[in-house]
Amino acid sequence: MLETRHIQELDANSTIKHYWGYADRILPCTKDAGTCAYLDSVYHAHQVSMLYTFILWAVLGGVLVFMLSLRYGKSVSRSSDIKTPLRRGLDSLGSLGRRWMLSEAPGRGILGRVTLLQVTVLASLLGYLLIFSLVGVTYKTWITPTKNHPHLKTIRTGFGGWGDRVGALAYALTPLTIALCSRESILSLITGIPYQHFNFLHRWTGRVIFIQSFLHTLVWTLVEGRFYQPQPETYTAFIKQKYIIWGIVAQTMITFLYIFSTSWAIRWTGYEFFKKTHALIGILYLGACWAHWDKLACWMIASLIIVLGDFGVRFLRTALLHVGYRKGKPGLGFHSAVATVQHYGDDEDSVVRIDFDFRHSAWKPGQHFYLCFPALNIWQSHPFTPSSLPDGRSDIQHHTYLIRERSGITAKLAQIAKATGEDSCTTSVILTGPYGGTSTVEAASSNLLAVAGGTGVTSVLPTLQDTFTVAQTGTRAVDLVWVVRKIQDLSWIAPELAELKSWMSSGKANGLRMRIFVTRETAPPESLSSSTSSLSEKGKGCCSKRNKGDKNGVVVSSSSDLTTLQDNFSITYLGGAHPSIKDIVNDFAERAAICGGRSQVIGAGPMEIGTALRSAVAKENHAGRVWQGDESGIMALEWDCRS
Repeated sequence: MLETRHIQELDANSTIKHYWGYADRILPCTKDAGTCAYLDSVYHAHQVSMLYTFILWAVLGGVLVFMLSLRYGKSVSRSSDIKTPLRRGLDSLGSLGRRWMLSEAPGRGILGRVTLLQVTVLASLLGYLLIFSLVGVTYKTWITPTKNHPHLKTIRTGFGGWGDRVGALAYALTPLTIALCSRESILSLITGIPYQHFNFLHRWTGRVIFIQSFLHTLVWTLVEGRFYQPQPETYTAFIKQKYIIWGIVAQTMITFLYIFSTSWAIRWTGYEFFKKTHALIGILYLGACWAHWDKLACWMIASLIIVLGDFGVRFLRTALLHVGYRKGKPGLGFHSAVATVQHYGDDEDSVVRIDFDFRHSAWKPGQHFYLCFPALNIWQSHPFTPSSLPDGRSDIQHHTYLIRERSGITAKLAQIAKATGEDSCTTSVILTGPYGGTSTVEAASSNLLAVAGGTGVTSVLPTLQDTFTVAQTGTRAVDLVWVVRKIQDLSWIAPELAELKSWMSSGKANGLRMRIFVTRETAPPESLSSSTSSLSEKGKGCCSKRNKGDKNGVVVSSSSDLTTLQDNFSITYLGGAHPSIKDIVNDFAERAAICGGRSQVIGAGPMEIGTALRSAVAKENHAGRVWQGDESGIMALEWDCRS
């Protein structure tokens, strides 16, 4: 049965013209000239709207194909010589992009800590949506008679067509917004960019959809409640229709999603409330949109496929890790890991270390897992990066995690660890992953600078260790810079730190330099036998140079195994100050230039370190030098934005 839409009436001489995504049109038009002209403009605007939604996805598809080609081209060029045009061209383009787009964008209060590249991508998308929301709409008004009310005039404008345009674009944008927040991200598979880096675009495209849906609702409220006559009969009949009721439901849900995703609402209700309601209401919103306008259900179906696929793959990955035979345990059931929990520090600086062994294949250094602690809360899982190095030769992997106590689940972990006093306790762990990761391929062939603040060392330590256990470093420069609050924080990774120092002494870690900055102490505690000394010489051979980054600190050595001064190992006490990230990067760049080759910087920790790193690394990229064959003009950055 044909729906009566747009004041159309079906008679014996009428024909029906089908429109994809819209109500069918009855031809010929038997209304007055103004109404017929209005209908012509409405259906033309709809055809243009559908075209623009398809163009939107054609452009997005083209961008993804370009990113995939670029990724493939980079992998091919790694095996080619620096002097080849392909290699020099791609590297020069990358260096130029980092020079201008890696720094943090202005407007931190509104945008957050994001790069100029992220803001440029968002601005391009917003520009497209703005232009194509306005182009192809008939900006004209028709005053037409009202049936059975000769004294009333109905106003018909292109306003309704424009409202449909922004609504259609909101529908088309929905699958992209869902894909940008998926943990099992197809975008990451195509681009190689870890899923968490898409969160910025997810937040802003979600806000755009909210604005578009609000404008769509406002337009049709004005059209049906003000412009069309007679009133209130027209609006009353309009608001009672089933598809309008579902539209109101959808608008209510998108408003809820927007309000409760703001920073103040998350602080008020808690992150867990946000995460659970965001997922649940988001799925219900897709269903409401489907019911509101089922002629464009294709966008909602695509969105639901992404959502259900994401959840399904998460469940499957968890099952593959935990379901099966475990030595010493009967049957093929679900087996969780048993972790040892230890507490370090005091109430002001509280950190929990978790260790466990589990049977599964090795992950890539720098990747992270989602951990669930069933004894504390079966419904919560949080991302943590293991500081332990995976063993590709074994099917039993050792996991070590450093977790700073905050609120929620981390506070509960600290409480059970504190309750045991000096001894450690155990708890069960369910893990899903791995996800993300740093560019280990680039790190293995580059000079490497690892910068970490506090527990961020967990993200960079495995990549650093992998550099010396898998790859041959030759004469490359490798720096570890770790910023901690107190010297006792070194105990968090005491075994790993001692191992690195032993590698340095034995010559296994050739080219490695470790620099530790203690920000809240001016000198080692009295319990440590320490003495002030000058910095040891930084490296040998081609990587030897004087250090400039410690000019404002006091460098000490200690009789303790962890703090004993040796070649290329220093501890700097800053007494309430923080190290200059710019000086650290500049110092490393000079050292790397002596060694030759490109440089890779990896980092994790407080957001302030990430901001400073982006700015400093951007300035060390020189496309002109790269085009001439000098790889020292290449410095890439991998920042773990979850820290």
